[in-house]
Amino acid sequence: MAVSGNRHLGHLFFEHMLQRPDALCQIDASTGKSERNGSVLARSIRLARCLRKFGAKPGDVLALHGKNHLDLHIPYYAALLNGMPIVGVDPMFKFEEIKKLFKLTTPKIAFCQCEHFTDAVEELGLNTRIVTFTDGRYSMQNFIREFDEEDRKEFRPAEFDTDKIYLWLVSTGGTTGVLKIAAFKHKPWIDRIQQQRKMFQIDDTARNLPALHLSPVQWIAGFYNAIAMPLFNLCKVQTSLPPTADHVIDIIKEYRPVNALLGPSMLDSILKHEKECDFSSFDLVMVAGGKVHKDLICELRKRVRADAVAAEMYGQTETLGQVFSLQADGPLGSCGKSTEIHQVMLMDPDTETEITKPNTPGELWVKGPMFTEYYNDPQQTKAVFTEDGWFKTGDLLYKDKDGNFYFVERLGMLIKYRNYHIAPLELVEVIRQHPGVQDVSVTSVRNVFDGEHPVACVVRRPGSKVTAHEIKELVADKLSYSKRLRGGVIFMERLPRTSTGKVARAKLKHIAAVAYRE
Repeated sequence: MAVSGNRHLGHLFFEHMLQRPDALCQIDASTGKSERNGSVLARSIRLARCLRKFGAKPGDVLALHGKNHLDLHIPYYAALLNGMPIVGVDPMFKFEEIKKLFKLTTPKIAFCQCEHFTDAVEELGLNTRIVTFTDGRYSMQNFIREFDEEDRKEFRPAEFDTDKIYLWLVSTGGTTGVLKIAAFKHKPWIDRIQQQRKMFQIDDTARNLPALHLSPVQWIAGFYNAIAMPLFNLCKVQTSLPPTADHVIDIIKEYRPVNALLGPSMLDSILKHEKECDFSSFDLVMVAGGKVHKDLICELRKRVRADAVAAEMYGQTETLGQVFSLQADGPLGSCGKSTEIHQVMLMDPDTETEITKPNTPGELWVKGPMFTEYYNDPQQTKAVFTEDGWFKTGDLLYKDKDGNFYFVERLGMLIKYRNYHIAPLELVEVIRQHPGVQDVSVTSVRNVFDGEHPVACVVRRPGSKVTAHEIKELVADKLSYSKRLRGGVIFMERLPRTSTGKVARAKLKHIAAVAYRE
């Protein structure tokens, strides 16, 4: 798998799948259906041929939206083979959000779960071709029938300048409601995959082992797993049904995956479920999603094998995901130590001077392999890069005396009460301790005298009668005077979340501004 010149991920996928046609590639756990490398490659090549006859060229954008079924990644692989940048569409996007995404990326073709994208395309005046995974006029089967070629010449991946044509266009900013598209080139991802194949000593003669894939199509892990799992000789175990905790536990029981990436809310649901989940098959469980509650990692480490790695992961879409090393036995709450891949430093957000003192929070700046720009948004791009190439993550972290990093909060999410900065997650950790609280997030409301007041949004446990007074007293007892819940408490049936399980902070802030607060 040597890489040189303008070789791209399509070349790596094509050659690897040719070499191992009988290896199991993917399973839909909801149906039990599976598919091998040879079939996946053949279907991807057939669709790639159709896309070429349709008129798609390297650089034309392909949009992808759908459930994690066996057809989902066929357009993805066809796009890789043809040099078409891929943009994932959040399954939870409403009409206006789809319009905003399509206006930014102007896809040549969109593969989607159903036909509702046609209205957005028509309103924007785009010539985007809509293709659906469901039956009907716009179905993928009809698209293939229309453009399939009888004369099957030898197929080769497209040749193009990888410095000029992007690989992926990944949406980010979902928790704040500000849509940005991080554009990636091929080389950083090829380098990362090559490094990891060498590090994990991938044996191309071994059978493919099952790995749990739950990430939605627009998440950076969704992009990465779709190509990395085949190249690491892993079988994608996914599901076209909603990944409820009950369903995921059944999948783990039946398929015994060797690794997984889980969000904190999913892990919390699994650990607290009435069904016992057996983690003994896992070699690696990574938990991602901002700051992970320490109790989750502690409980997870009790349930995995002694030689397995269960750790919190820190990363961003823009940094190609993971930034720090995984510490199997690292301190609870730590997201790892710095590595040779990324240079990192903590900077004072006000003075932009480097912080070297241990246990002092600062904004994390990163340099190394990462995204190139925010697509069609030079102002946002300029705002996050320094002149000498450091990326300002917008995240507050601190480092202990042993070099372990700890996530504190998104810089923009800090609540400013008078001259104090309050990290919402610090309040969340305290409120979670109450036995009557099932879920909680903290936001703020404006105050003319103080700037902002913290507000707790609480989901009670079934049967619990916890009151706002109890929540306020708990915070007042555990934390300093400046961190009291002056904005009150809102009881909710559920917290608004993005499709990746993170709290939708912009929506929560709007709810707090208009809802009844006790």
